[in-house]
Amino acid sequence: MHPYSTNSEERFQVPLVLAVIAIALAWVQTKLFNGRLPFFVEVPGTITLYAILLSIFRHRVWKIPGLHRYKIIKVPNLEGKWVGYLTSSFDEGAQQTPATVNISQNWTNILVKLMVHQSGSRSTVGSIYVSEAETVLSYQYKNEPNLGALDTMHAHEGTATLEVGKDGTALTGNYYSGRDRPNHGKLVLKRATN
Repeated sequence: MHPYSTNSEERFQVPLVLAVIAIALAWVQTKLFNGRLPFFVEVPGTITLYAILLSIFRHRVWKIPGLHRYKIIKVPNLEGKWVGYLTSSFDEGAQQTPATVNISQNWTNILVKLMVHQSGSRSTVGSIYVSEAETVLSYQYKNEPNLGALDTMHAHEGTATLEVGKDGTALTGNYYSGRDRPNHGKLVLKRATN
């Protein structure tokens, strides 16, 4: 997985809240255990507590549906399997090629892997734009053809921009290939699993 950027203010607010909680926990520990523990037992310090809280939040807490429902966390949880199709300018959009996308995500990192019968791609850079009107996942990818792919297919880079449906169960948008394969097309995906 690689880091992704977002315009959501929560990336500034959550670490501050976690730091305050870590300081409070360290103070409580001092009051509860000061001089009462054997010499070989150490209590975690403020920095350790902060690191533990941040790790728990990054991997678990941010996914709690209630935090999203009440807009405490605005970055959507896109993790899971998505299925649908893509069209390409290669055949002028005549064919809907079945596509599967697997997204691995935590609060700070993401990986988007797309598979079609001829090739597979994986994201290298990403961002999630969040506003009242829309939520958009944008990423750059590196595509590698499968062994049985057509001779005209070769590795290339590209960009995809996908709008997240209001209920979080659809991703639709466009992709553009790099210089070596100047194609563009449309991606239409529905969430299959979380």
